[in-house]
Amino acid sequence: MSITATTEKQNQQRMNQKQRTAKAGEVYAFYIEMLERYGACQILEADKESICYVLLDYLKEAPPEASILEELKPYHREAFRNHHHMVKSRIDPTPVPRDYRYIGQCGLKSDSKCGVYSWKWPAGEDYYYEERWRAFDEDARAAYKKYINSGDQVCVHGRMFRKNTGGLRDELYQCLTGEDTLDDFPCITYAEVQGYSKKLGKWLCTAPLLKTLRLKKAGVEALDLGNTSLDHIELDLDGIQRLILPGTIRSLSLYGEAHPELQIDDHFCSGKIDLYLSLRKALLHRFEMERLGIRVLGLSDVTELPMEQVPSRFPEVESLRITGKPGTVIHMEAVGRLQGLRSLYCKDLFGYSAEELEALEGLSELRELDFDSIPREAGLYLKKYWKRRLDRIGVSHLRNEGWMKENLENPLRHWDGNEFIPGAAYRSARKCYKDTRKQLSETADRDEIKEIVRRYTRHFNMLNERYDQFIETEEREDIFLAMQKLYEECVLHGECGQADEKAAPLTLSEIWDVMDEVRDNW
Repeated sequence: MSITATTEKQNQQRMNQKQRTAKAGEVYAFYIEMLERYGACQILEADKESICYVLLDYLKEAPPEASILEELKPYHREAFRNHHHMVKSRIDPTPVPRDYRYIGQCGLKSDSKCGVYSWKWPAGEDYYYEERWRAFDEDARAAYKKYINSGDQVCVHGRMFRKNTGGLRDELYQCLTGEDTLDDFPCITYAEVQGYSKKLGKWLCTAPLLKTLRLKKAGVEALDLGNTSLDHIELDLDGIQRLILPGTIRSLSLYGEAHPELQIDDHFCSGKIDLYLSLRKALLHRFEMERLGIRVLGLSDVTELPMEQVPSRFPEVESLRITGKPGTVIHMEAVGRLQGLRSLYCKDLFGYSAEELEALEGLSELRELDFDSIPREAGLYLKKYWKRRLDRIGVSHLRNEGWMKENLENPLRHWDGNEFIPGAAYRSARKCYKDTRKQLSETADRDEIKEIVRRYTRHFNMLNERYDQFIETEEREDIFLAMQKLYEECVLHGECGQADEKAAPLTLSEIWDVMDEVRDNW
């Protein structure tokens, strides 16, 4: 059979899979790959605005029979801070996923009052995390529940810490010695520290609920985590030449500069994980697994990505998420080689055409497409061809050829087209950023730099007042991060250098202080 004929057959099969519209009272089962069992949910309410569902207390190797639906009860979470918490959520009014199995209808298990919103149908995460909790040592679970809401204090070498501390952070990490244990801190579930040490290695193996590690500046060439039971690792790769993963790992996030001879040893592992890579200081070909399959692959900070590297190294990927800096994708058509691909997310990525995206038509498992800030031609093709062919499709912020050149160095580019930010406010903010960049690049005088920062901040005060207080938490972070980029490029590494060689360099903290002095209540 020719490739064209095969594609046409796959497209016809996809079209023949009639999308089902959810109705109140219906019960659906769905397969949870992480647990190799089926879960179930019931639709409590469905209208044009949203769908409300409740998870059902069913987790078995086969879907439920219609005959037992009336017996099923709502699913409740007990893990960590939960106390008999019913799992209900509202989602967008999208069709029932094609992988869901319709079981039947029965009386509603709960009312539809729900303040929780999610962007997707349930996939089993709630079941998974509850099952993980139940697998923990019973005494460890009891101690967590006993102290999580307590006000008790623990004295560690003369310093006081809360007994219900949830994370091992640098302040506590540095205070503890190698002779200490974490027994006095039964609520610690993660470590977020700088520098690897023998004492940290000991605690990762002995603290019963400590399953997440976020490690910066490890300071070792070989990082052996093989004997731990961590399931989530977030790691700064700088200086590391060999990384040994634990067999329990479910999610791995790597950033920083990857060593040219980096080895990732996964001989303890089996199954699939979620892998997230920052390509700001690393190339994709530095990463490869021998035993682990990759279920979700997230690539961020992309400037240029040869797409053919993805299927050659991670052929089993089911969900691919790529975010540009913005960036360019070369040979986008290679995504068609990911035969198991179910969802694809791309943001701030350019350099490809509608013709290259036609390779997606041969992916029979494809369920979701989400493209944001992409070439206009490619976006129009996605909207036209894939409408009503998938469980979910989102295409937004189509950019013309000149947009990329105009916004390459603009950290506020994602404000363009944001429904919560007026277009005039974005254009004024963009001009302010460019003007501030020019001014900072032409001076090294400390007082003048501070005055430029004041003018920058006052400009956003003015915009916020003029456009109905549009600056909220996310926008505030954007404004500060944009200034950080200006500081790093124009002040810290600028060509002007220091005006006074004897004066201490202006620090980022001083920049923040100036902004905090000037900014209004945003």
